[in-house]
Amino acid sequence: MKEYGFEHRTIGYLLEDKARTIGEKLYLLHQDRKITYREMNENVNRVANSLINLGVKKGDRVCMIMANSVEFLNTWYALSKIGAVGVPINHALKGNLLRYVTENSGASVIVVDADLADRVVFIQDDIRNIEIIIVVPDYSPGQIAFSPRFSVRSFVEMYAGSPENPPSEVHFYDPLLILYTSGTTGPSKGAVLSHAHYCLGARQWSEHLRYDESSVLYSCLPLFHANASMLAAVAAMTVEARYAMGTRFSVTTFWDEIRTYGATHTNVIGSIFPLLWRQPPKPDDADHSMKIMAAAPVIPEFKEFQKRFGVKLVTMYGTTETGIVTISPVDEDIKPGSCGKALSIYDVAIFDDHDLESPRNSPGEIVARGKVPYSQMDRYHNMADATVNVFRNMWYHTGDFGYIDDDGYLYFVDRKKDAIRKGGENISSFEVEQVIGAHPKVLDVAVFAVPSELSEDDVKAAVVVKPGERMTPEELMAWCVDRMAYFAVPRYVEFRETLPKTPTLRVEKYKLREEGITTDTWDRVKAGYKVKR
Repeated sequence: MKEYGFEHRTIGYLLEDKARTIGEKLYLLHQDRKITYREMNENVNRVANSLINLGVKKGDRVCMIMANSVEFLNTWYALSKIGAVGVPINHALKGNLLRYVTENSGASVIVVDADLADRVVFIQDDIRNIEIIIVVPDYSPGQIAFSPRFSVRSFVEMYAGSPENPPSEVHFYDPLLILYTSGTTGPSKGAVLSHAHYCLGARQWSEHLRYDESSVLYSCLPLFHANASMLAAVAAMTVEARYAMGTRFSVTTFWDEIRTYGATHTNVIGSIFPLLWRQPPKPDDADHSMKIMAAAPVIPEFKEFQKRFGVKLVTMYGTTETGIVTISPVDEDIKPGSCGKALSIYDVAIFDDHDLESPRNSPGEIVARGKVPYSQMDRYHNMADATVNVFRNMWYHTGDFGYIDDDGYLYFVDRKKDAIRKGGENISSFEVEQVIGAHPKVLDVAVFAVPSELSEDDVKAAVVVKPGERMTPEELMAWCVDRMAYFAVPRYVEFRETLPKTPTLRVEKYKLREEGITTDTWDRVKAGYKVKR
């Protein structure tokens, strides 16, 4: 793996260097397209030079409302060469949340997929800072009802620019992206991440998972989050490997895409593991090229998963603001329930409510701090108070509960906002979900707090059963009673066809909490179901 000094730790320089030294090697695999490092660099240059001609300059923010595509990468890398700041937006956002991110970022340009353009039209009277809209892949005047105050362009026009490297005054410390948190509980915060941070995170990840020039890094996760953009797209460049870009996760085509691309490594989110595990076994489950799958968390049946699919599982813990801070050693079996150990460039600890370190094996808030420059975000964009608060006492406060064992392994317990307190007991929604999710009839589950008439909380489980299966609330209760503390057994159960989720498959629990006790909710107290202590 080639070492770069700080002055060369920019995404633009990284791409230019690879185009110069290994230009004819494949970089990007996407659907039926295969693009070399040289071709990637030339197309990025064309887009960058066209953006410069439109007036885009260093420091400008550019919103990207786009699904995974070649155009997404070309836009992002082009902005990185100019020194402009990409603002990839969760393309599930609509209305006020989309308006909020657009305004908060201070962007002057939007690049948007044609099939998502109606969302921009809906808020266009409120986004006064936007001057230019570029529609992907093409646009004809009158095709979309944009206000005449916008300068609207077609993305295909961007390829008319020069293929030569644009003039650049980009430095390692300059911002590369503003990544907004998922916003599932309210207005998002934009984490400002530098070029150096992305280069460092990609290198650390690549070294730990032992990527090399023969690796094929597959990701079906959206590029508007760091998992795909840092740990796959930039990591592939870092080790001169190939990046296989999926469009989205599909439980029915996941392994087929792995085989098609010849993928050797992938990073997924924890909710993908049970979806794959619960599919009917097939004779060719292990007939593929995949070596290592990484995610957080892994399912309790991770050993059986490894054997069935013929892969090595690795687990980790991280945030948008810090990157990956713990990971399980590749040469060791995962310690059940753990998220691995701290990477060498981070300190990780557990704090109580007063920012004093908790003893080993005692739960508290997970905090982290980098040991080297640019190992964490620069700040929250336009949120000085939030930045100071989250970095109070010189540690980044994750908002997650966990503990560290005697061997230094981190264990995630729950999100602070998802914590449930009933009858004086603290209940981990994550742990209850693990129990219910292990039932052979359950496909998906979310556990959350609902108000109790006795003060504090009651526990509700929203459950999706596998296709063709039927389950009664009593059947689920019997499963829970045998496997968890009596006070954690859900009082309420609702069987649903689906759970509301973000594009990265995180359950939007705030929507479930807002729904509360619905007419379809079963109440074990009213049903007379007794739970033994």
